[in-house]
Amino acid sequence: MKVFLVILVILLIMAAAVVVESYRELRQIRLTRYAITDKSIPAQLKGKSLIFLSDYHEAIEGQLNDRIIKKIDSVKPAAILLGGDMLNGKNPMEDVSPASDLIIGLAEKYPVYYAFGNHEKKVISDYYGTKHLWDEYTEKLGDSAHFLLNECVSLDSIGLGNVTLYGLDIPLEYYSRFSYPKLDSYNISGMLGKRKPGEYSILLAHTPDFIDGYADWDADLVLSGHFHGGLVRLPLLGGLVSPRLRLFPKYDYGRYRSGDTTMIVTNGIGQHSLKIRIGNIPEIVVLDFK
Repeated sequence: MKVFLVILVILLIMAAAVVVESYRELRQIRLTRYAITDKSIPAQLKGKSLIFLSDYHEAIEGQLNDRIIKKIDSVKPAAILLGGDMLNGKNPMEDVSPASDLIIGLAEKYPVYYAFGNHEKKVISDYYGTKHLWDEYTEKLGDSAHFLLNECVSLDSIGLGNVTLYGLDIPLEYYSRFSYPKLDSYNISGMLGKRKPGEYSILLAHTPDFIDGYADWDADLVLSGHFHGGLVRLPLLGGLVSPRLRLFPKYDYGRYRSGDTTMIVTNGIGQHSLKIRIGNIPEIVVLDFK
């Protein structure tokens, strides 16, 4: 009986430590910088920085917004790239103002480009009876962000040279936990068209699962999120679980290469329905083009 009580006390102490650490990490923000040195980077982009944010999910009800903007201001980026899941798609009573306030605050200072994740898709499709939230959200945003729904835009318009930014908007079945459809270059071309020759291409693609398809499509730089760094990050093993409930996902966080394509996967700037982060402080990604 005494052994059982000792074990129980130890487990309770461990659980309390996890809760406290997760609470602390969810309220932290860090800048994570990547040097991008591809030979095809146009001269106008070299020496400039772009900010990449993903998976905000109404982070701590907007309590971090001022700190996020302040950290971004310290970088003085040429533009802000949003990789999706800036809001939640499950609760019909969700307050969308934290996300819209953040985006509006950023748009007052920087060009903002926004590709969607699975949560935007669910809100728009009324998946959980949340379509009214999308109407409220877009009304608040106005023209603060340039939506990229299987569209592209030339960043020459903001002085970055021959750079084209693409936003990939895939159907919800590609996010399924129970099936695993293939997303190859043929599928991507059907949504985005073929990439323009002679350009530097940046692809906002919410899920990193399909890196080989992105590479075959010939993206130079892919920016993804979705996995939240695996929620809990273990030394040497990396992220614990993906949104598809797969343990130790292959593309959980960091920089990856497939052929000539570089993919950067962020752990996100907020939290998910499971508000847990261990060894996994939320981040703002800074892309420094050399």
